Amino acid sequence: MIVRRLIAAGLMLALAACAPNPGIPATPTKTPVALVDDERPAATSIPTALPPTANTTDIPTTVPTETTTEPAPEPTTATPVETLPPPTIDGALPAETYCMIRPIPEGWRDFLDRTYAYGSTSGGQLRPHTGGEFWNPSGTPVVAVGNGAVVHAGNDWETAYGPDTGFYGNLIILRLDTCPYNGRPVYALYGHLSEIYVETEQTVPQGEIIGTVGGTGVANGGPHLHFEVRVDDPTSYFTSTRNPDLWIRPYFGYGTLAGRVVDAEGNYLREVALTIRGEDAVRYTWTYAGDENIGDDAWGENFTYGDLPEGWYTVTTRSERRTYSEQVYINPGQTTWLEIVFD
Repeated sequence: MIVRRLIAAGLMLALAACAPNPGIPATPTKTPVALVDDERPAATSIPTALPPTANTTDIPTTVPTETTTEPAPEPTTATPVETLPPPTIDGALPAETYCMIRPIPEGWRDFLDRTYAYGSTSGGQLRPHTGGEFWNPSGTPVVAVGNGAVVHAGNDWETAYGPDTGFYGNLIILRLDTCPYNGRPVYALYGHLSEIYVETEQTVPQGEIIGTVGGTGVANGGPHLHFEVRVDDPTSYFTSTRNPDLWIRPYFGYGTLAGRVVDAEGNYLREVALTIRGEDAVRYTWTYAGDENIGDDAWGENFTYGDLPEGWYTVTTRSERRTYSEQVYINPGQTTWLEIVFD
């Protein structure tokens, strides 16, 4: 895990790397040698098409991609930004919680959609998102992200597991044995399913096919898997969700950016656009929009971007007064932390 700190001093910009955890290499001072082709994951973080092995029928033509996202404003001048680590004990960063595999098997779209990520409103068009979307044709298999027990397998026509009844349609909720969280229960919710292959109270191993992608419930845009991580109460839509980026294991050679944007008093700022510029592409994300978007207990983040290829990135954002810019290095299999304080 890498933490970088930028201290404002007039118009001068200074960078200093915080000491890494024991056993974690220090932030490199130059761009590393690129991974060889056969070490890259089958799916990249900027997908434009299904893998050739997947069935492309039933994919909606309006499936959003990163390249269609409204770009964040380009910076005009860089100004100092202060970056701080999340709350820590004895100076150590929180441990990653990458205890889940992907809920979609390899060979299908097993990457999260970034235009309606956790905490996003898709440009103000939709309610704050409490999960992530995996766009796939109806009938695509979904698998257990960890060993666990089925606490619900059915539908939500009578009991609301979301903001309203009928929101997720056919759904499965697993209580996971492979995700310790300070002794608190962790759940995975699968929504909009077309088929369910498990029963309530059944135990399942990680990787077992438990159902198929569908379009039941409120599945705007066409068939897809709506996936959520919940803590403590599997039925609570407004108080228990967490960001899947901090739970799903990144691809080999990829890592996660997490952080928060706050004002000078430490108040979290909502729906702030951030641009993440790397050597391969430009990506966009936003800070969480709603009260139902809850930061991790240890990290306390209000934005993330998962599955970033290893390397250097320039993160920029803008307040009403100025533009802020910071360089961060993404290490594979780790979380890089960045905090931006609007003064």
